[in-house]
Amino acid sequence: MHTTLINPPQAFSKSMVTACVTPPLGVAYLAAVAIEAGHKVKLIEALGEAPREVTEYRNGLSLRGLNFREIIKEIPKETDLVGISNLFTFAFPVVLDLAKTIKEERDVPIVLGGAHPSATPHETLKHDEIDYVIISEGEDTLIDLLSVLEGKKKEAELDGFAWKEKGSVKVNPKTKLIENLDSIPFPRRDLLPMENYFSTKEAHGPVQDRWTPMLTSRGCPYECTFCTPRLWLRKYRLRGVENVVNEIEECISDFKIREFLFEDENLTINKKRTLDLCNEIKKRKLDITWQTPNGIRASVTDEEMLVKMKESGCSHITVAPESGSERILNNVIRKHQNLEDVTRVVRTANKMGLKCAAFFIMGLPGENIDDLEKTIAYSTRLAKEGLDEVAFAPFIPVPGSELYDKLKADKKLDYKDYKFEDLTVMGDLNKTASWSEHISNEQLQRYRRKAYVKFHIARAVYHPGNTFRSMMNVLRGRQETKTERVIQTFLKRYSKKQG
Repeated sequence: MHTTLINPPQAFSKSMVTACVTPPLGVAYLAAVAIEAGHKVKLIEALGEAPREVTEYRNGLSLRGLNFREIIKEIPKETDLVGISNLFTFAFPVVLDLAKTIKEERDVPIVLGGAHPSATPHETLKHDEIDYVIISEGEDTLIDLLSVLEGKKKEAELDGFAWKEKGSVKVNPKTKLIENLDSIPFPRRDLLPMENYFSTKEAHGPVQDRWTPMLTSRGCPYECTFCTPRLWLRKYRLRGVENVVNEIEECISDFKIREFLFEDENLTINKKRTLDLCNEIKKRKLDITWQTPNGIRASVTDEEMLVKMKESGCSHITVAPESGSERILNNVIRKHQNLEDVTRVVRTANKMGLKCAAFFIMGLPGENIDDLEKTIAYSTRLAKEGLDEVAFAPFIPVPGSELYDKLKADKKLDYKDYKFEDLTVMGDLNKTASWSEHISNEQLQRYRRKAYVKFHIARAVYHPGNTFRSMMNVLRGRQETKTERVIQTFLKRYSKKQG
């Protein structure tokens, strides 16, 4: 069978700070598995192939990457199945419009995969343009779907799969995940425009050299109500240390990559395994740098781990306190995070020369002004301890999360009225939407700005050398923090606009 896998163009606004240009590991893994199974694959990375191409979209958003017509031209005539990646809910309108355009030109089945369709299979398949949804982890199910198209299997036999039958949507929930992650071939980076990522330098974290994201584990065992771990059955699975470092060596030999962004949900949950990974990197004498831009859990990260991480090349870590209010942490988002653990990790990282970022969420259901003040005060405290940068993101109700379900049950949210484009507020400095009955949108925007100002003033007062270094890095085009990368990206956007 012949499959075309598509990473769609990116919906973004000029004030978005989260509009990264990064290799899509999901479709690269799917391509690797399909090719290993004997199928032919065309991978179209719309964003990566044209990261500087921007077209107007709608509602103040633009599309970045190949336009729909350019994508269709790349789809081989012999394609038996088109798969489109849909990680984020705000991107669903783009994915749907792309699917409609493909269907106007080609009579080919279309399957969606990713967090959004996994959480909303019934709603997704109500659209005529979408034929199938792969729920949760997709490698095994994609191969099974190709067997269905070959006439070797029936849709009802597939695990984690949704389809249409006689006008109704059928859903088989996900019940099985791949236990041995080492059995999965490495993602096919050779099918991606790697040089474009290197030159664009808009990674999830700060990068200097040739770089790539990697996953050393899958899943998360925690139960934060704003997140979607249940889509992956809350199962935490580890790749073998040797398998991970073998992939690092492949990236070094094939692409001369020297920087790695471990995008695990939490790299440090298992202390022994973290130490083993660091030791294996050192044992093979790999001259690399690496970071954890997606965050690590402070409660399971101690000084011994941080020392080993630094010795093996770690340059930047991210912690995720989420809130400075114990009430919010324990009663609203169930993070069960001990803020003293976060403070300890930040203090230790600063002492060791590790760059450190922190994530916070604002505008959660039930949050009040006092909670916001506590978050601002706590982030300022972290600035005094040496925290290098911070992100204050407005809460968004993500389908598949417990808070989304609660808002829906309380009739405060209805999927059919969902304004998908508004969800870009998570990474947009000019948009803020509050989901708290105690905080207006205007108040939330005011407190979000106040939080950034107070943090950076505290950082400048208590660590003026670090602030000066960041300013010089921006001027020299060097990245040591995500904030420096964002400022450089904005400067590039502004200069293009002026030009």
